Amino acid sequence: MGIGVFLPIVLYDVTLLFAVGYVWLFFLKRWNRYTAELKPLIQKAAIFLSIALLGRFIDLVTDFYSSVYQEGILTLLYGISILGVIYTMVSYVQTLEKSYIPITKASTSGPQIENGMHGAYIVSGSKERLTEITKLLKERTSPALIFTRSPEFYHSLSEFATTVWITGATDTGISPTKLHVIQDMAIQFAKEAKGAVIVIDCIEYLLLYNDFPSIFKFLASLKDHLLMLNASLIVTVDENAIDQKEYRLLLNEFEPL
Repeated sequence: MGIGVFLPIVLYDVTLLFAVGYVWLFFLKRWNRYTAELKPLIQKAAIFLSIALLGRFIDLVTDFYSSVYQEGILTLLYGISILGVIYTMVSYVQTLEKSYIPITKASTSGPQIENGMHGAYIVSGSKERLTEITKLLKERTSPALIFTRSPEFYHSLSEFATTVWITGATDTGISPTKLHVIQDMAIQFAKEAKGAVIVIDCIEYLLLYNDFPSIFKFLASLKDHLLMLNASLIVTVDENAIDQKEYRLLLNEFEPL
């Protein structure tokens, strides 16, 4: 046994082996971490990177043991891994494009979301604006889950919408302090109902029991989960009832509707 190449080449091969191995472990640890469309992309990336890692290992071994088949084997392994990584990257970009399609606003008939689109939106204003949202939901006729202080307001949507009362006074609703329960319920609903719309119209009430950073983190996390499930999130808020700095943060995270 002996080194068949210059020492710098061996060091180069070792460095690349560890680099590819690190990236492979990065994706492997996330094998089952994500849901919906992102999970298979992570798994494909890990598989194709494992092929590249095998190629780097063989490349290092051939620095010590030369073989007449090494060029053909390495060409095949690297070709498969490069094409696979390219395919995964393109699929990832396409997934992002689908998840962040902007809404189309009509100039004469109030807020609109075209059928089949999904995203995260904020509705600012009074109860009159909620009336426009109910009309929008009726036109779209997608399954909806509405977290609200006024379940009766959405009675006309009962055919395809489920309301959840946010209250601390009874066991029939959900406590405003249990943000994790609201999130879990919304995510489960989106998993079971294709093209679901989640509405939260009680932000001001939630802020009475939680600080704004907690609310913002909850909304941002819920948004990310729902986008990956091809669902929509609509958050309503009275901009005059919250701090303007907080309102601007919400506008940065959600598309005005």
